[in-house]
Amino acid sequence: MMVLIVIVMSAIVFVWVVPTFQSNTGQDNSGAAYAEKFSTLWGIFATFAPSIPETVRSSPSPWSPYKVCSASSPITSPYSGNIFVPINDVCVITASVGNVFASSGSNLTVVDTTINGDLAANYSASVTLRNANVVHFTGLYNDQVVNIVGTSFNTSGDTNVCGDGCNNAIYEGGRGSFAMINSTVNGQIESEVSHQAIVTGNTVTGRMEIESADFGQIMNNNIGVLDLDQNGIIVISGNTVNGNVLYGLNRWCAAGNNVVSGSFGGICVGNIEIDLANTGSIPVSLVAAYMSNSPIAGPITWKLLSGGQGHNSLPITIPVGQSVNVTMQWTPPKSSFAMPWTGLYFIFVSSHQNFVDGYLYFGHNPALTITSQSRPENRICPPCY
Repeated sequence: MMVLIVIVMSAIVFVWVVPTFQSNTGQDNSGAAYAEKFSTLWGIFATFAPSIPETVRSSPSPWSPYKVCSASSPITSPYSGNIFVPINDVCVITASVGNVFASSGSNLTVVDTTINGDLAANYSASVTLRNANVVHFTGLYNDQVVNIVGTSFNTSGDTNVCGDGCNNAIYEGGRGSFAMINSTVNGQIESEVSHQAIVTGNTVTGRMEIESADFGQIMNNNIGVLDLDQNGIIVISGNTVNGNVLYGLNRWCAAGNNVVSGSFGGICVGNIEIDLANTGSIPVSLVAAYMSNSPIAGPITWKLLSGGQGHNSLPITIPVGQSVNVTMQWTPPKSSFAMPWTGLYFIFVSSHQNFVDGYLYFGHNPALTITSQSRPENRICPPCY
């Protein structure tokens, strides 16, 4: 009887254990995954674009007479006259004022109030506008850092303020950083030759121009006309454009999830190239590709470096001892991480659940600065964290 019990229990253990073991090993085709090896070799997508030879506009002179705003004399009570911020000083304005002029090296902060005239900042260290309102023209000339959140800009009906176009409500120029978030522009905004331009969640009734920025991120805005030209790296996603989109010449451009009522001038191309080598003892079949933790949504083509026919879909098949060049177009998500980005993260997954990943770094040539080897897939894709 005891022998019979042992035999029955052994059968139960076998029935329960063996299918589980086979299920776990079935993902690598009974060990084939251990013979599969592949690695990254090279990657590229962008270098900085040269700036358009364009001079940043000149600042006007300070308005006079004026009241000085400084670290020791902030503006906390309404003042209908002009405000002057001295060189390298600090000014905080929390009450309504007239025109405001910020000198070089100064730090200007305007919070929860109205400028009932023009705003000009010339070579300032920083300009911060938070929940503010500028009634007339805003000119920001060669400022190091500009941060604008929840602020409204207006031309007061004056359509004669002109740059590349007229009806300007705000102009920003110079090799600093420009960020405008959740703000409203009644008229045109023109941002030129900035190091980086982050423009997210805004409403612009007229034309928005982002020109000759090293980095540009245009996300989730409602815009009259969008004009982009001569930027280094530009990403446009989740916008509603009620007129035309003018892409101009941009070094690396990726656009997706936009709604455009008008026509397109130029093209936005964001090709990414990655070379991969099969260093194992069996052929490699790459069945999935991800960029920034999302499946590649744009076109994908590939070709063996040794030549032969080109292909325009997955899987990517790499024979033993050969390498392949893969070209992809990245479609950015509607919302994205704020710049400055270090680069784009990519993953290729094989039929044997091995994967290789890496970063393409902005501003590098090649963009893939560190090669990587395949290893067993130990995550769930998508998403790939």
